[in-house]
Amino acid sequence: MVRTGKQYLDSLRDGREVYIDGERVRDVTRDPRLAGAAQTVAELYDMQHDDRFAADLTYKSPKTGNPVALSFMEPKSREDLERRGRAFGIVAEKCSGLFGRTPDFMNAGLAAIASASEIFDTKDRAFGKNVRRHYEDMREQDLTMTHIQVNPQVDRTKT
Repeated sequence: MVRTGKQYLDSLRDGREVYIDGERVRDVTRDPRLAGAAQTVAELYDMQHDDRFAADLTYKSPKTGNPVALSFMEPKSREDLERRGRAFGIVAEKCSGLFGRTPDFMNAGLAAIASASEIFDTKDRAFGKNVRRHYEDMREQDLTMTHIQVNPQVDRTKT
């Protein structure tokens, strides 16, 4: 299924604890420091339902046949790669190329990992299956992931 922007925004109102400069943010969808980014992602989700973009931003799930975000596609051909490239271009154009971590960014990374999930079976036979299951859950629920790139917070007095 492809989520709507409203479904995405509603999912952010789940009681999560977010702090900025020691202050708890009660609603990330309304706080002026975060609301713009949340609204932009919601608009990207809504584009998947817009007749002008749906065919370019979604494909049929190999598991259910329902529409899912094209950024989750595991390309099998040149045409698949070109199609995914067009989808990335549509998203980049919507954001004028300035929104650094759109949902398609991590979706494509997860699809790449899932497409080679068997390499995770070298030590634990079940781990590759877990990778594949996680990918399929993310794809079928149209979830958004992110990552963080910071040094681990450690007590430096102990080093």
